[in-house]
Amino acid sequence: MKIAIISDIHQTIYWRKLIDQVNDFDKIIFLGDEFDYWKNKWPLQMDNAENIIAFKKSNPDKIDLCWSNHATSYYLDEQCSGYQRERAVDIKEFYTKYKDLYNVIYIYDNWIFSHGGISAKWMKYCRINNLSEINLLFKERPNFFRWVGPDGYGNNSNEGPLWIRIEALITNYVQGFNQAVGHTENDQPRIVKKYKQLFVFCDTHDHNYLTVIDTGTNAVEFVNLK
Repeated sequence: MKIAIISDIHQTIYWRKLIDQVNDFDKIIFLGDEFDYWKNKWPLQMDNAENIIAFKKSNPDKIDLCWSNHATSYYLDEQCSGYQRERAVDIKEFYTKYKDLYNVIYIYDNWIFSHGGISAKWMKYCRINNLSEINLLFKERPNFFRWVGPDGYGNNSNEGPLWIRIEALITNYVQGFNQAVGHTENDQPRIVKKYKQLFVFCDTHDHNYLTVIDTGTNAVEFVNLK
């Protein structure tokens, strides 16, 4: 499969270039964080998020949306960094309205796609025996996906798939799967190889890259959308 990944949105509109390219890919995956950015203009934030939903509804079988920590910041009232108290009711209503369009993870071939990544230690803690159980767990017991701590940055292998950071993920990962994630900003997107497994870190400071993965060949391409 040829999969396009848009990492953390944070109000940016680079993703719109994909509207005319939707037929070029088998799947387009949004890794979350539609809201919260240092510019935080309103109502542009909500308009942008609603446009992503419209894109999803126009292409229901092609577009996938991921839960993220800046989504549960409002949906679960966690108030993570960048929390907009004056807009919290509106943003929570957005995620409550569209919650059925979101999942925590998507799996295609031997690739996992999620906001932060899946830790084997976290799965054991939650008594999850199969990756397919994760999305149902969020629907039934979303508190399992809150920030765990004690590291304030989330660099802890106990952290769940909305919070875990790069260093913790690559020391306690799920065996047998490559992973493509956002959440942690880098100067450039990058690839880390651990034995036979690939970890693709898609997020950058300007949130301006498209990551394209061929799950058949494991080829990875980064495209600057600026």
